[in-house]
Amino acid sequence: MPHDMYLHGGTIISGGLTTPAATIRIRDGVIDDVSHEPPPTGAQVIDTSGSLMIPGVINTHAHGLTTGPLFSSAAQPLTRDQALANADRHMSAGVTTVVNICGFAVPEDIPEHPLQVLLGTTNLPHALTAADLVDGSGLTEHDRHMAASQMIESGAVAIGEVGSGATLGGGVAAYRYVPNAVREGAGLELDTETATALIDALVGPLRTSEPDDRALAGTMEMRGLPSSAFAVVRAAILDFAAAPVVASLGSFAEATSLSAQTGVPVIFHTAEPSLREILHLARTTEARMVAGHMNHPSISPENAVAAARILREDGVTLDVSSLDIVHAQAMCSPDVADALASAGLVDTLTTDYASGAWEPLLGLAQRWIGLGHITLEQGVDMCTSAPADIFGFTDRGQITPGRKADIVVCSPDNLEDVSTVLIDGIVRNSRPS
Repeated sequence: MPHDMYLHGGTIISGGLTTPAATIRIRDGVIDDVSHEPPPTGAQVIDTSGSLMIPGVINTHAHGLTTGPLFSSAAQPLTRDQALANADRHMSAGVTTVVNICGFAVPEDIPEHPLQVLLGTTNLPHALTAADLVDGSGLTEHDRHMAASQMIESGAVAIGEVGSGATLGGGVAAYRYVPNAVREGAGLELDTETATALIDALVGPLRTSEPDDRALAGTMEMRGLPSSAFAVVRAAILDFAAAPVVASLGSFAEATSLSAQTGVPVIFHTAEPSLREILHLARTTEARMVAGHMNHPSISPENAVAAARILREDGVTLDVSSLDIVHAQAMCSPDVADALASAGLVDTLTTDYASGAWEPLLGLAQRWIGLGHITLEQGVDMCTSAPADIFGFTDRGQITPGRKADIVVCSPDNLEDVSTVLIDGIVRNSRPS
């Protein structure tokens, strides 16, 4: 006899629909039935009365979930324990499927965990060159000889992240590589904001301007940095924030070509240095494109909205990342994300990494619901059915018969307040209501 489990009494939010006082029957890890009928006497029941039941969250832009090379710079990998801890964080926030898009990890690098971790790939010639220019220390010979086409044959669900703050002189360069080099060379500590200001001064927001030594010297003086450190700061910026940019942008055309050939979506690092190239490719290729984190802090709210309108007309998926904008707001402001949501220019929500400080997707959805930018149903869909449709996950993303029993139980007053997470019909995370 099949073993059934029931979730009973809560309100289902799924696929743009609201179904109150619902009963979900789960059989063998799959949603078998959705009804208003009470469970049979003696059945195994999770009482969800007074709660919402939503599909498991699908996060298609995350990092740090494998023991493979980290970021597009192919830095030294995280330990297994660190990767598992990151997976636990995602799962406790309602994520049941996540796509790790550091780009060079292979399937063997995924540690066993209830969370389903899928891979993106950037095993592309120019991406490898860019990684080596910045770091490349996490690459093995096996990684170096793996092709993106092979990775897709092995199950990679995305091409990406193409470019990144590590190889386009952005976030990772500003909070990791440039500060590390300045610390080692001059004994100075740079915070992310200061490093970004210094990079902007020397090579401009696109990271491709001729070095402006006077602007760098003036910014250093304004920031209280000694002139004796000028040569170290200049070299760090040129090495880690400027040198890899041309190679990194070269991987964009390689990625769109592969996407057009295979139909696999390509996820771009969308920021000021890459936006022009993304807009060009959207008009000139048949690739399935995702503009990752359209709310990147290097783009102004006005420019983000204007670019998003053009990209949407060209069929590009518009993604917004939670980063740390919901609560901490230490690295990023919510201004760009809020402007995009208010304009109706958001398709999917993801976390990205934010130096390990990412915040839950459901919290960002709740923020916009509270601000009146979106409805509850839209917020849930941005985290569930929309990414499932875009990435072709036909077995999940909605609470309908035949789909995986990936289900999240949360508060109707705050989506971020997750009480229970089921993956394949098994309770993987639960706390008393």
